Amino acid sequence: MFLSSRLLSTYFVIDVVFLFLFLVGVASAGAQSSRIGSTLQGTVADRSGAVIPNSKVTLRNALTNQTRTIETNEQGFFRAAQLAAGTYEVRVEQPGFAPYQHAPVPLSLGQTIHLDIVLSPASEAVSVTVSAQPSVMDTSQTSVVSSIDQERIEELPVRNRNYLDFVLLSPGVSSAPAASSSSGAAPLSDSGLTFGGLSTRSNNVSIDGLDNNDEYSGSSRTELSPEIVQEFQVVNNGLSAESGGASGGSINVITRSGTNAIHGDAFLFAQDGALNAREPFEADPGKPSFRRFRAGAALGGPIVKDRTFYYAAAEQEHNRGQAGSDIDPAVASSINTFLASGAYPGLTTRHLAADFFPIARAETEAAGKLDHQLTKNTALMLRYVFTNNKEAGDAFNNSGLIDASARGSTFTSDNALSASLTSVRGSQAVSDLRFQAATRHAVLRTNAPFGPGIDIAGLVTFGRPYGGNSARRENHYEASYTYTRTLGKHLWKVGGTVNRVRLHADLLDGFGGVYLFNSLTDFLAGAPDQFRQAFGNPNVDFPVTSLGGFVQDHWSLMTQLTIDLGVRYDFERLPAAFNQDTNNLSPRIGIAWSPSARWVFRAGYGIFFDRYVLANLARAIEKNGSQAFEQVADGNTSASLFAAAAGGPLSTPAPAIAPSIFRPDPRMAAPYSQQASAGAEYLLAKNLTMRADYLFVHGLKLPRTININLLPPIVLTSANAPNLGLPNPTPQQVGREVFTPARAIPQFDDIYQLQNSAESTYNGGSLTLSRRMNEELEFSASYTLSKTFDTASDYDEQPQNPFNLRAENAISRQHQQQRFVFNALWDLPIGDEDEKGGKAEENAGWLTQTFSHIEVAPILTLESGRPVNPLTGLDSNRSDAFPLSARPLDLGRNSLKTPAIFTMDLRVLKYFPFGGQKRLDVVAEFFNLFNRTNVSEINPVFGSGVTPIAGFREPLAGTGARQIQFSLDFEF
Repeated sequence: MFLSSRLLSTYFVIDVVFLFLFLVGVASAGAQSSRIGSTLQGTVADRSGAVIPNSKVTLRNALTNQTRTIETNEQGFFRAAQLAAGTYEVRVEQPGFAPYQHAPVPLSLGQTIHLDIVLSPASEAVSVTVSAQPSVMDTSQTSVVSSIDQERIEELPVRNRNYLDFVLLSPGVSSAPAASSSSGAAPLSDSGLTFGGLSTRSNNVSIDGLDNNDEYSGSSRTELSPEIVQEFQVVNNGLSAESGGASGGSINVITRSGTNAIHGDAFLFAQDGALNAREPFEADPGKPSFRRFRAGAALGGPIVKDRTFYYAAAEQEHNRGQAGSDIDPAVASSINTFLASGAYPGLTTRHLAADFFPIARAETEAAGKLDHQLTKNTALMLRYVFTNNKEAGDAFNNSGLIDASARGSTFTSDNALSASLTSVRGSQAVSDLRFQAATRHAVLRTNAPFGPGIDIAGLVTFGRPYGGNSARRENHYEASYTYTRTLGKHLWKVGGTVNRVRLHADLLDGFGGVYLFNSLTDFLAGAPDQFRQAFGNPNVDFPVTSLGGFVQDHWSLMTQLTIDLGVRYDFERLPAAFNQDTNNLSPRIGIAWSPSARWVFRAGYGIFFDRYVLANLARAIEKNGSQAFEQVADGNTSASLFAAAAGGPLSTPAPAIAPSIFRPDPRMAAPYSQQASAGAEYLLAKNLTMRADYLFVHGLKLPRTININLLPPIVLTSANAPNLGLPNPTPQQVGREVFTPARAIPQFDDIYQLQNSAESTYNGGSLTLSRRMNEELEFSASYTLSKTFDTASDYDEQPQNPFNLRAENAISRQHQQQRFVFNALWDLPIGDEDEKGGKAEENAGWLTQTFSHIEVAPILTLESGRPVNPLTGLDSNRSDAFPLSARPLDLGRNSLKTPAIFTMDLRVLKYFPFGGQKRLDVVAEFFNLFNRTNVSEINPVFGSGVTPIAGFREPLAGTGARQIQFSLDFEF
């Protein structure tokens, strides 16, 4: 639906006004927990409790010697916002009182530390020094957040050096369910995480305050070496109005900066398949080969002491190996023998892999950061990140029943240049301007470059599949500005962001053609049940512009009570064919009450608007009927086309078949969620806390796809089957509602409308026990119990019956009822860590020398299985839904379930000190230590008969057999 020129002019004016307000600085900013820094606040009083105004408070970063000086107000209160995370020394001076010094004071990302400072008369003391650490509880935090610090990023086991895997250590977060093996499912990556039962495409990842999202797929974009990641914060329920662009969770990452001391490391990881256990679900005998090497280095230090610092990290991986499938060898042999006889010469894939096939990966990650203090109160940051990742052979479409020909390779390249200018404006205000220009180039190629694809229900998929051949480029330009000011007990923030993304893409989904067969017998007989192919121009080129602004008040009403009040507005300007949704105002409120030093109670509510997934929009732009379209043929018609093409794709559209198109709902609006939370945290001991949280999330206007060109269905019987175009109905069709070939708009076959009519509901409670690092031990354990219902779990999911959407309300694919995760860092209490090469080390006994300097880091995960949607494997109700949606009779949506998962990962490190900061780490990592068979995917295909096919509900894939990895790391 095209907008009038008047309406377009209105939106142009809105764009200009927002750009002016946000970037000039009239509006902009955050909330209680900053995405880029920390807050230190407190009160200064004398021994009688009388507050001391106009005291000079100096904060000094111990590693960079950067300082910030502020004064207490008339209530003796001070606050320093937007401090870089790190360790500080706090010094307070006031005439007539002895100088006060508190060190160290560690500040982590998003944290607010409160100090109650008592000054002593100068006549009684020369100075007062305090070294006690502040409380482990953040009594002013109203949101549900978890922090992953630098030590855990460096020391915990991680299989692929992806630091975002550690997000799963947080309560209330689950991994993405296994990719659907349904024919037609898009092989798109996503964030790999689900918050509040919402889509894995509904999260936001930011790096140093700037978005790092792949807007096409909803995944994260640029990958960072863990060496340059300082820490990150996982926000399950971000009540700050500063959080935007996601209806789910937010992950705020900050990168490391150089210091006055030169520090770095060099490392090498190695893995050989001979030491790994055999994958239990591969049909091929023996064990596949695999070798992996990953090397890298990091270095940071001063260019100009106390003023200019650098930090750089780079690493590169190369691996080669083999993979297999779970295809029945007898099925593969029958197909290979048949095709070898010369059958179906138009079918380009002539042989299914009978044994292991080669796979490979090459990845390069590099990043450099420069921090420069322009003046005492103004700091400049520049950062460049480069990622190049090539995965060959098995990067996607790697379900157990997919042949090597239908799997694929990916080639992804990212470049991002970011900058920030932070200015301290007196004792009360900080301004922050940020900018980034980034580009992503992503290519997907299936191993079979030419069509068609063949899908035999529940047995095998081979050839070029429907999805998996595309090339795209995203260009990102983002600018944001925040202004933070302390006014009495209020911390005000106003801010805004402009983010423009342009997509250039060639999207070849369906252009190779796909044939669906009911059985192996039907394939050998040349009798497909359905055929589908796209024709036309696959190129799309369009921009979207996101605008966001907010106002936030973090009000310290009293020492025991904090209130966050904020409001945010988001608008995403879409291409002209789409509705421009402007009704996107989201209020936020959060409360934190600490009745005593041991208790904090929290509650909050907020509305969170999501972004549009560009892959969804692109379908309606590309296959709109004039640029491109699809053709769908069923039954005898598809068999005739298969015979005419000798088993191959069509070279031109079939003249007698009306086109099928994609079209946006003229009322399509931005998805959003309503979230409410309540929780309590209790200080069990000085470094030990227990936290209980409840989270309710209601997802509204969620995306789905519906064929709106169908007429109401008719119950199929043996008598009316021939009149409905089904002369030989299957047992799964008799007695079900099926759709006739007649259409509401006869000039089109199917009109797949992009709608926002789905919704979800999540109820979850979690318990978390956390111990701060003390006496060489740190750990965290969390248990989550939750339930998620929805009516569609992704944008391309279609209902079985568009006239009965109530039947789609069921357990969500994102649902995971129970999840427990435990992680720890433990330095064994043998030997003295400070004996770095001294005589005490030399004189220690052999037993002490052998077992000293050993660190152990486990991750234990226990989690419920995930829902799986049962399918007949065909379009049994003739709705032309693709991905398929027809379920077996008497089985509801997502009514199957995978088994529970139990995994223990372990990292064991022994270091050899060489004096000072120099040490050599020798590391062994074990993934799935006990080699438990963990099933992540089962065969969802029931078949078309009264009884299920032999493989129904049988395991297809797992989370991985035991793997062992070794590494060396020299730190200096």
